[in-house]
This record gives sequence, structure tokens and C-alpha cells, in this order.
Amino acid sequence: METTIYQPEEHPDVTVVEVHGDVECGECGTERLCGLMHNLVDGGDRWMVVDLSGAGAVHERALADTMAVLARLRLKGGDMIVVSAPGDLLKSLRTMGFHDLTLVLDDVDMAVQQAARKAGEAGD
Repeated sequence: METTIYQPEEHPDVTVVEVHGDVECGECGTERLCGLMHNLVDGGDRWMVVDLSGAGAVHERALADTMAVLARLRLKGGDMIVVSAPGDLLKSLRTMGFHDLTLVLDDVDMAVQQAARKAGEAGD
């Protein structure tokens, strides 16, 4: 698994976490990804787009921990939008109830724009 973190120039309030490859259970997968997202929240990030469109298999523990990050963001007045391509991962997101908790889109640019709009409405 590889991750890339960036803040788009046009929307600096939004942090994008891109995930590439499989997110397996353990130190190099789930713990690394979720630890990274928790560190971003600890550092003050409030508006996050988690781009899983380049991810392969994602362990269900990583998805559950991502929900915990979502809850922390909301406690701080922020939010998360998840990006996923159609397929098995999207089915897993639906099964775990992500669609009931937050937006799940198939386009990163659209997700960034939505997160930036929410940040603007919150006065960030």
C-alpha cells in the first residue's frame, strides 16, 4: 500500500488521502493508513477526502477505522467524503453503511469540491 497526502491549491482546507494498492490488516496496511488519518485529525485537519479509487482490496478493519476517523472529524466540526470506483470495494462500503454516514462518490475532483463547499458553509 502507498499513500499520497495533499491539499489542492484551489481548496487548501481540504486534505486528500490517496490510497494505492491493497490495504491489508497489520502494521503496513490498516494500522499505517488509519494512524496516518488520525494524525491528520490530531494536527488540525477537518475536511478530508479519502480516495480509494486506486486501492485494491481493503481490509474491513481499515474501513471500520476510517469510520472512527469520520466520527472524530465530525466532532471537530468537519467531515469526510470517500471516493471509490465501482466494484468489490464499493460493495464493501455499502455493506458497512458508509453511504448512510457520508458521501461516497466516484470522482476525486467532485469530492474535493463538495468538501470545500462544506468547509465554506462552516466558515473555514
